[in-house]
Amino acid sequence: MLQPALVLLQLTRPGYETHWFNQPMDHFHFSGNASKMWKQRYLLNGTFWGRKPLPNACKGPILFYTGNEGPIDAFWASNGFMTEVLAPRLGALIIFGEERYYGQSLPTGLGGSFKYLSTEQVLADYANLLTHLKEEFGAENCPVVSFGGSYGGTLTTLFRLKYPHVVVGGLAASAPLGYYSPGGWAARGVTQTTWFEIVKRVYSEAGPNCFEDLVGSVQEVNRTMRIPAHANALAKLFGLCGVPTNVDGFIYWITEALESIPQVDYPEPSGSLPGYPVNATCDLFSRPAPNVFNALAQVTKWFYGMEAGCTPVSAAVNEQVAGGVPGDGPSSASAWGFQSCSETLHGFSTVPGAWRSYQFDAAAQDALCQKYFGVSPRLGWLELWSGGYNIPTKSRLSNVIWSNGRRDPWHGGGFLRPTDAVPGGAVFVMEQTAHHQDLRRPTTLDPPELTAVRMKEEALIRSW
Repeated sequence: MLQPALVLLQLTRPGYETHWFNQPMDHFHFSGNASKMWKQRYLLNGTFWGRKPLPNACKGPILFYTGNEGPIDAFWASNGFMTEVLAPRLGALIIFGEERYYGQSLPTGLGGSFKYLSTEQVLADYANLLTHLKEEFGAENCPVVSFGGSYGGTLTTLFRLKYPHVVVGGLAASAPLGYYSPGGWAARGVTQTTWFEIVKRVYSEAGPNCFEDLVGSVQEVNRTMRIPAHANALAKLFGLCGVPTNVDGFIYWITEALESIPQVDYPEPSGSLPGYPVNATCDLFSRPAPNVFNALAQVTKWFYGMEAGCTPVSAAVNEQVAGGVPGDGPSSASAWGFQSCSETLHGFSTVPGAWRSYQFDAAAQDALCQKYFGVSPRLGWLELWSGGYNIPTKSRLSNVIWSNGRRDPWHGGGFLRPTDAVPGGAVFVMEQTAHHQDLRRPTTLDPPELTAVRMKEEALIRSW
């Protein structure tokens, strides 16, 4: 096997072909709209396939990414371990499936309804797609390994659980299935504030007063933006084209950035964010006599990728009630907003002394979801039909790797105990990594523990 340092010198980003597949609107019924078809987008790369054939007339394994809440082409570049390392080493065919109602995979003819959006429908889409492609390519004997990060990691876990005849195993990175399993929270030490406590801890570890400095700066910006004589200058400092009329929404736009940065605390620059953006943020506030307005404006511009020129005021606002559920929650007219109103609502609250106060209220979220979509959230639905935290002990699941990084707030809902490891799988908890960092392209900046985990993941995948 090549040494990690040598591998990094040989990495290249493969391109992809875009294809379309006809999917039924509803996999579980046989009348009405069920038989209507829509086009699902998937990405394909066969550059390496056939270079290392397997027995039984198989050209090589198939690596499949379980697309989650976003355009599938956006996930291609962030899964370099799969596309740039494993695919050439294993001689694999690469397929990325796009989740229904996201990107360009949009069921039509329903008047904007998300009626047929559910985890079960998404998994059935992927099973149908892969079964068809294996037949088309004469690859019926070729093993499929699933990959996913975040909700995609949840999908990979459940894909292997529900369709073991389609996928032989999966790498589920930062899969927060436990956050959707409230029945197991007490036994796991999970509470409504777990997610936010991790956000606070990550900032506090980067600087002894960092979290408190951020709280104070948000409060100062909130106060100053409400003073007419100072509002225009402050708006310009934040790169806005005008003065916000919805000051609460503007402040929540800032705090959304602060709450999101820890999960993307990667060592290398990512988009407009610097490497280790949590440390970079705290450094701005640790300077002698820091200008908190300049510092907070810089952090906000980093996160939102604000270019030269000004940003419309309408774009610098978070209109979710009280800033929304930490980690994102119900919102109108978006697919993830609908899923948050059906099966992926996070029962999260902020911690005392945070930059905003938010107490989760199930009744209030129900009313909001009724207003937006005419549906009521089912907080324990994924737990009920999958098993949730009971999956490792009360199911026959095998060949699934659960990986998490402790700098990621989503790891609080992961499978973290060594005893959670299923046959043929493993549990990896890394101290210095962020959100599904092991799926990303390896770099020379990666902590040694991450390099070691990737080697173990590859060995397990080869064993399947």
